[in-house]
Amino acid sequence: MEDEEDYTVLNLRPKQRQPGRPLGAGPQGSPRYPHWIWMALGLAGAGCLILLGVVVALAVWVSQLHVSCEGQTRGATNASENEGARIISSTECSSCLEDFRSRLKSILCEPHDGSLAERSGCKLCPRDWLLHGDKCYWLSKERKDWTGSRDDCSRKSSRMLVIQNREEMDFIQDVVQDANYIWIGLKVILPGGKWTWVDGSPLDPVRFSLSGSAAGNSCGWIRGSQVLSETCDAELKWICQKEAAMI
Repeated sequence: MEDEEDYTVLNLRPKQRQPGRPLGAGPQGSPRYPHWIWMALGLAGAGCLILLGVVVALAVWVSQLHVSCEGQTRGATNASENEGARIISSTECSSCLEDFRSRLKSILCEPHDGSLAERSGCKLCPRDWLLHGDKCYWLSKERKDWTGSRDDCSRKSSRMLVIQNREEMDFIQDVVQDANYIWIGLKVILPGGKWTWVDGSPLDPVRFSLSGSAAGNSCGWIRGSQVLSETCDAELKWICQKEAAMI
């Protein structure tokens, strides 16, 4: 019991300060620095981190700028190459078309037998159409009323016959021969009751005299060199015409 009390007394006894060490110093071998030094070191470390971040950001920006410039340069180069390719392709295409046109012209437009195609120049008509001057003509084999005949010509990308002069009338007579009852593109337009061609031009009574009535349901047809009037519901053959193709 006496020993335990002595032990307690010894533990409560304050430690003796070593001679030569200041009060409040840390363990032996680790000197204690003033507080402002630690603050300065912390600020310096933070500054280094900020500077490092700025350097990294600049490096990334320069790298992206370099990639962007390379992409623009590559795009400009590709655009120039594509443009050059298009020019070359267009030139080659034009050359091929010109060669094809020359071959087609030599076969179809420059025969050596003195046919109509040679005399008329390089003008072509679809199959079963007749070339005369600058126009192509097609004579039907069936019969329709005037409206049905007009619509059939429209489906053939043409129009019903519009006679321009006496020379054309003579050619039409040679074409129709025995088929004397032929619708042409002539009709009475109301109001006014005037004879009008399908292209909108009026009939010239000095150039062509027309026999028959001019009622509201009257349409024009030809027999020989005469232009006659007939009801538009009658069924006759008809003639379509359109411009010849030039090559």
